[in-house]
Amino acid sequence: MDGVIFQLRWQHLRKNPILRSILILCLLFSPQLVLAKTLLLLSSNVSYYQETAQSLQANASAQGIPNNDFHTLTVQELSKQSFSTSQYDLIVAIGTAAATKAIELENEAPLLNIFIPKNAYEAINPNNALTNGEAPNNSQVDTLQANISQAPRQITTQKPVTTRKISAIYLDQPLKRLITLACLLKPEAKSLGTIFGPISQSAQPEIEKLAKTGGMELKYDFLTKEDNPVSTLKPVVTESELFIAIPDHAILNKAIARWILYLSFQHKIPVIGFSNAYTNAGAIASVYSSPEDIGKQAAETIVSWLANKNEAIWNPVYPRYFTLSTNPAVARSLGISLPSEKELYKQFKEKEAMADDK
Repeated sequence: MDGVIFQLRWQHLRKNPILRSILILCLLFSPQLVLAKTLLLLSSNVSYYQETAQSLQANASAQGIPNNDFHTLTVQELSKQSFSTSQYDLIVAIGTAAATKAIELENEAPLLNIFIPKNAYEAINPNNALTNGEAPNNSQVDTLQANISQAPRQITTQKPVTTRKISAIYLDQPLKRLITLACLLKPEAKSLGTIFGPISQSAQPEIEKLAKTGGMELKYDFLTKEDNPVSTLKPVVTESELFIAIPDHAILNKAIARWILYLSFQHKIPVIGFSNAYTNAGAIASVYSSPEDIGKQAAETIVSWLANKNEAIWNPVYPRYFTLSTNPAVARSLGISLPSEKELYKQFKEKEAMADDK
C-alpha cells in the first residue's frame, strides 16, 4: 500500500514542475554536515578521547539529548576541512590539543574543555585570571612558562581577553582526595612524603595543610629535569610512612615514576598514584577520573546549559566523579589489609562526605 502511495505522489511531482523545482532546490542546498548543535572536538583518535566522547553522548542521550545533536571531529579532520563552525551552540574540546584549536577558532560559541590538566587550561585560556589581560610580572611569567610546557605547541601569554564563555572540567583530582585515600589505606601513618616539580610546587602549601589536618607531617622536596631523581627522592621516601605521587610535567612524570616505585618498594613504603597505570606498575592504589567519569560529568554540564542556560557551568571545576584502583599483590607484600575496590570506594565517599560537612 505504501509503495502505491509513493508512486502516486511521485507521478504527481513529475506532472507539477513547480513542486519538482522546489524539491530539487532543497536537495541541492541541504547542508552536507549533520545538523548538530554541539561539536565534540577530539585532540586525536586515541582510545581515551574516543571513550570520553562516547560516554558523553551515552549519558546525554539518557537525559534526552539525541545523538544526532552531536557532531564529532578530530583536530586533524577539522584542519583538513573548510567549513564554518558557527552553526554550533556549544563546542566541547576533549584534550589539550583540541582546547588549543577550539580557542583559535573564529567562533564565539561557548567552549567547554574536558580531559585537560588544570595547568594546561590556564595556560591557553585567554580569560585566565592570572594576568587579567595585563602584562604579567616576572613571577607570573615563570608560572605561565611552566604551564605552557604542558601544551602541545607554543602559546603566547598575550592573548586578548574575550567575552566568550570558556570553562573546563579538569583531569586533575582535587588534592584532598589524595590525602583522603592515604588516611584510609594507612590511618596510623604520621608522615606523608611527596616530590614537587616546576608545576606542582604551587600545591605545596595546600598539601601541607591537608596532611596536617589528617594528622600527618609532610616530608617533601623539589625536583627539576636537571636534578638527580634518586638523590632527591631517597631521603623523602625513607623518612615517610606513605608516599603520594603528584602529576607534573609529562616528561618529569615518566622520569621519576619508576624511581618512586623502586625506592618505595625497596623501603616498604606504599605509594598512592594518579592513574590506573601507576597502580598496575606498583602503586598500592590510585585515584583518578576515567574517560567514562569525565564524559558523564560533561553530559550533565551540557544538559544543564542547554536546558536551563545555567551560568554556573562557566566556572572551571575539578572532576565530580572518580575511580579508585588497587593493587592487592603490592598490599600483601607490604602487610596492608586492603578492602575490595567497591568497599574502598564506599569508605572513601563516606569520609569525603564527613569532611564536607565540617
